[in-house]
Amino acid sequence: MNKTLLRICVPGITEADYQIRMLQMNQIKGVLPVAIRGEGEMTVYEYEITGLVSMKNKYRQDKITKEEMKKFLSKMQETIWDVERYLLNSNRILLEPEMIFEKNGEFYFCYMPQYDGTIRESFHKLMEYFVQWTDYQNIASVQTAFLLHKETMRENYSLTGIIESLSELEEKNRNIKVDKAITKAQTEIWDTKEDDAYQESTHTYDTEEHDWITRQEMGSKIMKETDNLWNPVKKFLNRHKRPRWGDWDGIYIDEEEL
Repeated sequence: MNKTLLRICVPGITEADYQIRMLQMNQIKGVLPVAIRGEGEMTVYEYEITGLVSMKNKYRQDKITKEEMKKFLSKMQETIWDVERYLLNSNRILLEPEMIFEKNGEFYFCYMPQYDGTIRESFHKLMEYFVQWTDYQNIASVQTAFLLHKETMRENYSLTGIIESLSELEEKNRNIKVDKAITKAQTEIWDTKEDDAYQESTHTYDTEEHDWITRQEMGSKIMKETDNLWNPVKKFLNRHKRPRWGDWDGIYIDEEEL
């Protein structure tokens, strides 16, 4: 099976110190296997990258997500711990995008004993790439990338502190979502109560109005029937009353008149 190698040539000859022996004798988790040899006035590092893709190539087209950023931080932290467990210097981990590789969500790093940079500086520059690779249509990704970049601008930042800040941001966002959900639920409940109260009020109003109309109609009917009953009597009395007030001999009633 053919192997794919990343070949890096560095000026100067590296002596076979304990770092090289550690790399050759141990398979450190998260660190790419490497063969180191001298060629003339150069030291050649050959890292096996079969089946892997560099971050530079991966995010040339794709956008980096919040979850990928979180996973990268976690993997990087684990790799630093493992490197230091073998008494190696974590500042020798290369963090250039073309030197970090990925496969199935796992990240792999190159370790170079001759590298003279610092992981703090390298990580800050990498976070600038994260900002460029971020999907600006995704709020969570934007928040995460800018938080990481902002944290690396602090004078004494640490990877552990950055991960904690990211956790705090996630907790804050969760609380905001919960508060919004509660507010929405309360609003819906209030709207429901208002609808019920309105319907109840409308029903009560309609019932009372109907009862009032019914009473008025009944009263009018009674008054009409009363008038129909007493009108003949009043007419009769008017026809047979005496011309002088209070001078009554009696009343004669003709049955045909009633």
